[in-house]
Amino acid sequence: MSNSSQINNLNLFKENTVSSHDGTTIGYRSVGTGPGILIIHGALSDSEDYTQLANNLAQYFSVHIMDRRGRGMSGAQGKNYGINKELEDVQAVRNETNANFIVGHSYGGLVALEVARQERTVEKLALYEPGVFIYHQQWQWLSDYEVAIKRKDYREAFAHFVRGIGHTPQLTKLPKWYVKFILKIMIRGQSWDKKVSMLPENLNEHREVQRLSGTYGNYRSLEVDTLLMVGGKSSPFIKQMIQELGRTISECRTLTIPNTDHFGLDNDHCPKDVASHLRSFFAYE
Repeated sequence: MSNSSQINNLNLFKENTVSSHDGTTIGYRSVGTGPGILIIHGALSDSEDYTQLANNLAQYFSVHIMDRRGRGMSGAQGKNYGINKELEDVQAVRNETNANFIVGHSYGGLVALEVARQERTVEKLALYEPGVFIYHQQWQWLSDYEVAIKRKDYREAFAHFVRGIGHTPQLTKLPKWYVKFILKIMIRGQSWDKKVSMLPENLNEHREVQRLSGTYGNYRSLEVDTLLMVGGKSSPFIKQMIQELGRTISECRTLTIPNTDHFGLDNDHCPKDVASHLRSFFAYE
């Protein structure tokens, strides 16, 4: 999406803030009318990255995209950051917006699952490739990432993350120096500056992903109607995770979105039919 198009998109939104339980300011953007949907974005992104999806839902719903703490309109993660802080932030926004439908992407999907597990007022839950790890993974890359962050070698840190997390299968097995070279060509300018600004937060968030890896059995207790979405081009381990999670959550259906990958909800990758699937799931044809 061009910068001018994104600015025009943002002009349609009302910006709001609310105070979380610990006093941290949490910002969110709102558009549309109708039942409330809250979109919880993934790592290395913010509310601006989901405006296209929100606009495609706004004819039927009041759509709210929060800035998770550590980016955008929201305050810092804080010294005692953990997923419980995220849950408090989500609840603060929900208290203000009455949004009982939730859409979660990647790390935001993990947050959404934990919200729904602990808060029974969530009526429907749509997840696009939530940040759930079925098995304990190799997490050496996380230590390498942290070392690179401390050295302020952000290109090195980002290469460790992309290779280690495995969302882009074609890059996972390539040598790190080559991945670093490719990413430097692909991501530059304002896009790169934005990612750099969130790399430390990404480290803290993936420590939480590591801590919760292998605990997906907790989601057997979910009683909320759930839609699990996966990209047709996503990695085999993500597709395996979706299958296992689909068997674990009792009221769950799965949906494959063709011709897209792990980034299938953000502005640059979101196909229009995703919004139609969500409208149908949230009871509007």
